[in-house]
Amino acid sequence: MRKKILTAVAAVLTVAVYVGIFFGVYALCVFFGQTTINLDASTRYQTIEGFGASSAWIYQDMDKLSDEEKDEVTELLYGDSGLALNTFRYNIGGGSNEYGGYGEGSLNGTNSYFIAERFDGDYSVFADENNYDFTKNAVVDEMFERALAKGNVKNVVFFANSPHYLMTKNGKTHGENEYDNNLKEEAYGAFADYLLVCVDHLYEDVICKYDASVKVYISPVNEPQWKWGGASGTQEGCHYDPEPLGRFYDAFYGRLTAFNAAHGTDFEMDIFESGNYKIPDSSDVKKYLKELSGYDWFDELDNVSVHSYGVDDSSYYKKVFADYFYGKYPEKKISVTEYCVLEFGVVKDMSMGIYNARTILRDLKYLNAVSWSWWLGVSQGDYEDGLVYWNKTEDGNAINRYKRYYVLGQFSKFLPAGSVRIEASYSDLIGMNGVECVAFERPDGKTALIVINDGSARRIKIDGDFSAVEAVFTDETSDWGTAQYAFDGYVDVTASSVTTFLLS
Repeated sequence: MRKKILTAVAAVLTVAVYVGIFFGVYALCVFFGQTTINLDASTRYQTIEGFGASSAWIYQDMDKLSDEEKDEVTELLYGDSGLALNTFRYNIGGGSNEYGGYGEGSLNGTNSYFIAERFDGDYSVFADENNYDFTKNAVVDEMFERALAKGNVKNVVFFANSPHYLMTKNGKTHGENEYDNNLKEEAYGAFADYLLVCVDHLYEDVICKYDASVKVYISPVNEPQWKWGGASGTQEGCHYDPEPLGRFYDAFYGRLTAFNAAHGTDFEMDIFESGNYKIPDSSDVKKYLKELSGYDWFDELDNVSVHSYGVDDSSYYKKVFADYFYGKYPEKKISVTEYCVLEFGVVKDMSMGIYNARTILRDLKYLNAVSWSWWLGVSQGDYEDGLVYWNKTEDGNAINRYKRYYVLGQFSKFLPAGSVRIEASYSDLIGMNGVECVAFERPDGKTALIVINDGSARRIKIDGDFSAVEAVFTDETSDWGTAQYAFDGYVDVTASSVTTFLLS
């Protein structure tokens, strides 16, 4: 018996030695050998629709900026010299500021266009635009117009975190208790009418002044799985169990369809802004999707929206969800409509740039996401949720952006709508050298290759038929630095960088 044990131990040690030798040789090849990226345009995946950010919270306070500062912020997000975002996410609030919902000076509440005094218990008043005061969100609407005037916005998503407080069970824009289904069932139609009146005003009076062809989406529910009540009631939010969520969407889709037919509009419903898509997880995304897919209108929708919270840069969980989702709903597309890091302490250096770049790249690569949006376009303070930071100082207003801003631009500035992802594989099969990439064939015929290099500077071989290359890169010392040279089969990436190569 002892001899058998010794033999087994010897066998295990022998295998361990061989495995160690293999990985040692592999590591040497990775670190000192040549990385090769192979591009195959015959293998095609999703078509990009755009990149965006939301106007929630801070936009309400931006009347404190000068006209020059407002235009600076707008250019940084939506202008050609900035991120050139083509998707604007507009928050339609539940009116919590009217009852002082989140404390004096808090920006986690919102104003509402609806004139609360017109409500006497009859919910039909929400369908009459005469019961609305469309001057009550003037500063937000001004910033919305400034973004549209840049000419790049082609998609607008109107999203709601909570129904109007007059439609909820506790008269607030968050639940009395955690996980309360706070929307009254008798107010389903009124909530739909409320959103449709607000969106129609913003489309007719604002969007159409600039471009009537802008695609309009309405997302009436945001992160339905979360608590949104009790001690968690620190901002507008509404929990829905799967069954009430399905019933509300059913009522909303019916009102939306009738509204489009009566008004000649083409507004689309967006679902369901899942708080995350991690499987397994308490968010129970599979249970929600199963419930929603039981309705006829589910087949009419070609897109499902999710948020990357709780998944972040994980390749594993992205692959698990993608395998499940496309196995069950192969005709659907995925949009990632919200993400931020959810941590205090703004990390300004390239470590956060690399982290965010991985999150974006892996959502595009493993989820086949057709669009990707950051949470707050503008933030204040010291929380990891903004692209542009507006902080008040003794000298006035400071408008700042950090590495995550420039890293998003490595995608948003160079992947116009209509860009198609193609196969891009590289020689480091298990990811030891820190190089990752994703590639797209653009409408102008150029190939955009985005490379993350989480390591030392290196030269990379590109296997493809190209004659010229332009490079734009962000690293610790450069923000959208540029290089242009004749293509000889190789490109260079700097240390700890994200680089976009335009190959032609």
